[in-house]
Amino acid sequence: MRGSSASTPLVALAVGLLGWAVPAAEHIIVVRDGSSFSVPVEQVRGFPAARADSLAGALGYTCVGHSILMDGESVRFTPGSPFFTDGDNIYQLPNPVYVSGPRLMIPLSWALEWLAEARPRRWSYMDGRLVQRPPVTVQPPERESWLVVIDPGHGGRDPGTIGVGGAREKDVTLAIAKQLANRLRRERGVEVMLTRDRDTLIALGDRPRIPQLRGRDAAPDLFLSIHANAMPRKPHSARGFESYFLAIARTDEALQVALRENASLEYEDSNVNADRDPLLFMLSDLQSTANLRESRLLATAVNRSMATNLSVPDLGVKQGPFQVLVGATMPAVLVEVGYLSNRSEERQLRSSSYQAKIADALADAVVDYLADYGRRVWSSYSSGG
Repeated sequence: MRGSSASTPLVALAVGLLGWAVPAAEHIIVVRDGSSFSVPVEQVRGFPAARADSLAGALGYTCVGHSILMDGESVRFTPGSPFFTDGDNIYQLPNPVYVSGPRLMIPLSWALEWLAEARPRRWSYMDGRLVQRPPVTVQPPERESWLVVIDPGHGGRDPGTIGVGGAREKDVTLAIAKQLANRLRRERGVEVMLTRDRDTLIALGDRPRIPQLRGRDAAPDLFLSIHANAMPRKPHSARGFESYFLAIARTDEALQVALRENASLEYEDSNVNADRDPLLFMLSDLQSTANLRESRLLATAVNRSMATNLSVPDLGVKQGPFQVLVGATMPAVLVEVGYLSNRSEERQLRSSSYQAKIADALADAVVDYLADYGRRVWSSYSSGG
């Protein structure tokens, strides 16, 4: 969880308000790796609960003391309390965790509601069973290497937009970018370079050139800049995601979004001419016709994946004069993942579980695009094109 008060945990979700009925059964069935695991359930406190070690084992996780180690993070429980933590986030169960003899007992709502909501790509609750989803099998085509540049927008003395509740764009984008980088590296075998991995300011013009500035000869295959949107008036009802590629803005709304993001130039020390005439962007020979077409395809892949994985409005693929995209010599897209000026969407964007969903969606989009790009390039080569 990131925000203007990042040291203060956020109660991100009250488990039990999701509308799913927890069954009063003697066992809960977990289906994982082609096998079924039966975990005993007790009702001695008036609500179903299961032993933490038995439940963790069935899920393929490890129980250590009052914690369950899962997906590289530690989920910590406190006996006698309904609150638990996952990373920096605090969540509330409808019933307290308790100790029965030497065993820690966890309300079943943790597994059937919170786990399915927080890890939707891995678990789903279906027909009274907690079922592990099959792993993502899509991979980019075989090649010596793919290099992807992920750009967390803003940073350092440039906070970006500030949300209704104080969330800073620079913190939200960095948290999502780090999760996205980890997924691409660990799960998809893609080499990733972050323009920044901490709270520091990087010049807009340098961001697409980060590999070269760090001594890399290989050209990146794509550039993805992550941002959060805002309306001038806060709070505002506008919500949803949208993707942009570099071109003259077709609507005043798109132009205003670009101007807000381009305002980062004011924080840079260099005397860059921040002329905002969108025609100057189109005159740049860095964005060739082929790059323009590929950037549009990448933006489409991003929005398609976000629409599939997130239950928020899809505001479409758009074009605009974004300074951060001007220096890109590869397919380049800027994605606005949501509105910090919307109170409910700001709460989501500050949640590590929701950030993980966005990272999953963006990882799928990157891999889908690279796979499609590889097929098109190979088809061109094989046909003599």
